[in-house]
Amino acid sequence: MPLAWRPVLAISIAAGVVLTALSARYGYHRDELYFRVVGAHPAWGYPDQPPLVPLYAALAGGSLVLLRLPATLAFMAGTVLTALTAREMGGGPRAQTVAALAWAVTPALAVGGHLMQPTIFDVVAWTAVTFLVTRWVRVRDDRLLLGVGLVTAVALQIKFLIVFFLAALALGVLLAGPRDLLRRPLLYAGAAVTVLAWLPGLWWQGRHGWPQLEMGRIIAAKDTDGGRLGFLPWQVVDTGVFTAPIWIAGLVRLWRGPWRLFVWAYAFLLLVFLITGGKHYYMMGAYPALWAAGAQVVERWRLRSVMFGVVALTTVGLLLPIYPLRTLHATPEAAISYDARETVGWRELTAAVAKAYRPGYVILAGDYGVAGAIDRYGAAYGLPKAYSGHNGLWYLGRPRNDDAPVLVLPAEREVLTRYWSDVQVAGRVDDGVRIDNEEQGQPIWICRGQRVPWDRLWPRLKRLA
Repeated sequence: MPLAWRPVLAISIAAGVVLTALSARYGYHRDELYFRVVGAHPAWGYPDQPPLVPLYAALAGGSLVLLRLPATLAFMAGTVLTALTAREMGGGPRAQTVAALAWAVTPALAVGGHLMQPTIFDVVAWTAVTFLVTRWVRVRDDRLLLGVGLVTAVALQIKFLIVFFLAALALGVLLAGPRDLLRRPLLYAGAAVTVLAWLPGLWWQGRHGWPQLEMGRIIAAKDTDGGRLGFLPWQVVDTGVFTAPIWIAGLVRLWRGPWRLFVWAYAFLLLVFLITGGKHYYMMGAYPALWAAGAQVVERWRLRSVMFGVVALTTVGLLLPIYPLRTLHATPEAAISYDARETVGWRELTAAVAKAYRPGYVILAGDYGVAGAIDRYGAAYGLPKAYSGHNGLWYLGRPRNDDAPVLVLPAEREVLTRYWSDVQVAGRVDDGVRIDNEEQGQPIWICRGQRVPWDRLWPRLKRLA
């Protein structure tokens, strides 16, 4: 089957151009600010994730374009890999183009391609594994199985979620075949490479009490976005309401063909994440196989251009930073997109802290976004680094001076009065553009009369969230 290089590359490049053009609008996401701080202290892992994304974020310096470029390149690669998977499943040039478009307009992936976060790299790794397994089923070249091991080895330096996908594929092979795959020596050679690459991260987790397991329990308990009840509806929202018929058609087509293993894998993942309370977007890496299969059905639909056009416009208009910052508060993006709201106001927050700061004060950040903002912008205002007990920042050390006044934000006064006798408002955060995010309007507290020395207080401030 010929490869539709021209339309597929055109889709991939067009998406890359759009994401790059928008990458420096607004500002850092709170997660990106956090990655810059912990990544400057390289380790084999952190309590909430493996090391690779934070390490790159620290090396990217102060350029948002450079910081987000790998995410954009990953998004572009995912577009091509999905089209290649459609080709392996027998799709012609038109089906390959449909598969590439299905990836390119997907709302959850567009956000991933815009921000430097682990999710997009994890999804692309799943997509690469999907392509390799699909091709192996067709050509039986065992070197592809070694490739699965190499891809997984890299993916485990970004996110551990791919382990669930591999387990799901193994179950699919056992239930639907081809079971001959499980007898191939290079499969186990690839598995050995994966395990060796994973060992340093496992060692770090074990040495620190397996904090990622605790993080998983916290995520499940938080019950955001409708929790388990919202998990299934979110599958349609994340993949695009009007393009959801593509992957639904893909499920039906896969069930009737030699790649039925992907249907079992999808069902297994859906069940596991429902039971464990996983985030709805954890499923995103399972969809490229379904898009690739469904593309051959949708390529015959007359309304496919309308489907893609509506979802593309919705994705750009609701999730990407196309509006002037001064009017953002009045747009649907500000109302719908949490991620957009969290990219606004960090420089203004730092300026507000600087206004309340005096030499010798300690700055204590209640969350990693605040700590990251002060790390990024504080030097221009003469601020020292901020301490924080949030996630990986707790491991970077505590303040030493028990007598110094402490600036704290965000925090509740009732909590602060447990540890300081005098707690007063020293300022307030205002982003200047009326964006209702987590920091907007928060008081900046000045705390004096510390009741508990830092060596005893610091363990109490350790927080996973």
